[in-house]
Amino acid sequence: MDGRTLLLGDWTPWVRDGIDVLRLIIVAGAAVYAVDGQWGSAALLTALGSVTLVARLVNLPRLYDLALTLGMALQGFGETLGLYDQFVRFDDLVHFTLPMLTAPVVYIALARLDVVPDPRDETHLQHYVGIGVVTAALGVAIGALWELFEWRSDAWFGTALSEDNDDTNGDLFRDTLGSLVGAGLLVVWARFGWGSVRRIPGVNTHEDISA
Repeated sequence: MDGRTLLLGDWTPWVRDGIDVLRLIIVAGAAVYAVDGQWGSAALLTALGSVTLVARLVNLPRLYDLALTLGMALQGFGETLGLYDQFVRFDDLVHFTLPMLTAPVVYIALARLDVVPDPRDETHLQHYVGIGVVTAALGVAIGALWELFEWRSDAWFGTALSEDNDDTNGDLFRDTLGSLVGAGLLVVWARFGWGSVRRIPGVNTHEDISA
């Protein structure tokens, strides 16, 4: 295996690259928690692992596939290993990185459905601005929906996800910052025409077909 293949992947049809290895770690973690009888942790990792498997099926570009998978791993193992309680700033890190990593992925998913312009299409300044605005708005909206979930979960299920108004507003602020950074990165991606599907090393076959 040469260095390019080791880095970019296409090792085997079943385990293509290091991103697949990370996917397997999430799924394996769910299995370990299930065997140990920790069903809540197992269910969480199963759900997040399933998201990464869907991303694999739709052939996201490697960078965004990695971003989504890292985001799911960060969220899942952060919860199951108690990192939110052990590290004061871990919650801040997650609220910044998750929107940064996932908002562009949601935009790409919408582009696949022809709802918004595809990053691979030739475009102009107004379209770049639109890509940035829509991506940032998606990240902020996802963060707001999560805060609503925390609020209702505490009321309906007796959880303690939301501390107070300062915590909620701080989370939304960091969600917004992360979304803006993610939007900026997607605009750069679009500007260079790097596409919205996984490329085969050395060729660009997937860009010519519907995903």
